[in-house]
Amino acid sequence: MSFRTYFSRQAHKPTGWFGRWVMSYLFDIGNTRLNKLVLQTLAPKAGDRILEIGCGTGKLLDSMVKGCSKCDAEGIDFSDTMVSIARRKNRKHIATGKVVIHKGNVDEMPLREETYTKVYSINTIYFWPHPRDTSKKIAHLIKPRGKFALGFEDIAQLEQRRLDRSVFRFYSTSDVEIILIEAGFTGGVTTRSIRVGSSVFHCTVAPT
Repeated sequence: MSFRTYFSRQAHKPTGWFGRWVMSYLFDIGNTRLNKLVLQTLAPKAGDRILEIGCGTGKLLDSMVKGCSKCDAEGIDFSDTMVSIARRKNRKHIATGKVVIHKGNVDEMPLREETYTKVYSINTIYFWPHPRDTSKKIAHLIKPRGKFALGFEDIAQLEQRRLDRSVFRFYSTSDVEIILIEAGFTGGVTTRSIRVGSSVFHCTVAPT
């Protein structure tokens, strides 16, 4: 297996020592701008029940509840390695009942509909086998007048990286907006973008 394929698979589902030490570091550093963009976009407030799909190391979950003392948050990840790290990072929040972290795949989990006020996911859409179906399920999880935020990198910069295209699927902002509209988010899907140096990051927001 080439390193290109190995790295791409680890980005999809971190495992072993490489996932625990290398990918966790890259996620925390590499997702900093997107985390901030999504946090600012969602602006958690008292009474929010928040869900992160593909929570990785749990860094943003920690930030979400630290900034909103009367919010509750849940995270889902299908990597044992990431779940372990996220639970350790959020152990104080878990102990007080503010955070719950699940091991599993959102497509398969029997989550209750209309449970969350805000749902978000960062740098995961590249790996969704059926993005419209996943987005449709997410739409059903959100309460009326809730919001879904999807953070991802610009397609042009992803195309410049040595990533295995059999693992990654790249999407433009218009691709993502169409996917969400077709999944049932018809309340006005918009994309907010930021540029940091030569890098561009997007947050597509879909209200219910």
